Amino acid sequence: MTEQQLRFIELYSFEKKKYPEIKNEMGISTEDVSNLRADIDVAHRIRDIQNVYAKFTRQRKEAFKDGFPTFYGWYKDQKQKCGYCDVTQEQLYALFNKERRMLPYLDSKKKYVKAPKRSSGTLEIERLDSSADYSDDNIILACPLCNNAKSNLIDEPSWREFFVPAMKQYYKKLLDSEI
Repeated sequence: MTEQQLRFIELYSFEKKKYPEIKNEMGISTEDVSNLRADIDVAHRIRDIQNVYAKFTRQRKEAFKDGFPTFYGWYKDQKQKCGYCDVTQEQLYALFNKERRMLPYLDSKKKYVKAPKRSSGTLEIERLDSSADYSDDNIILACPLCNNAKSNLIDEPSWREFFVPAMKQYYKKLLDSEI
């Protein structure tokens, strides 16, 4: 993804700018703005980034007193990988592809009857300590599998010790078979 595409996503999705404002701020033509929006990869990422914006819930608004810009700053500083198992957003895009939007079974002969929960394949916002509030030092990005499995049932040190190694192996097997 180019710097120009990333800047467009930032202006369009987070700052909620209109095309004329984006055109002026980026110093590009209206046609260039339209082309950036039409790009399939950018459009796909815009939906995912807007999903993150949608997760800027009341609890998170209370935790980030300066509002969405602070939350957005935190998000931009993340490495775009699961804070537990290290699977990247790019790898999740490959595994949760547009046709399936869910992880495949390792046995390709099996098919899902319906889409499972959390089938979008985007990194999610996870509280390290589920008993504590949302704050920039208590949240990380987590893949859907780690976030769902850890939930509020397993403390972070136990998750890292007992489950993260297995999750890494599982993703390695999936990625080796899919890509």
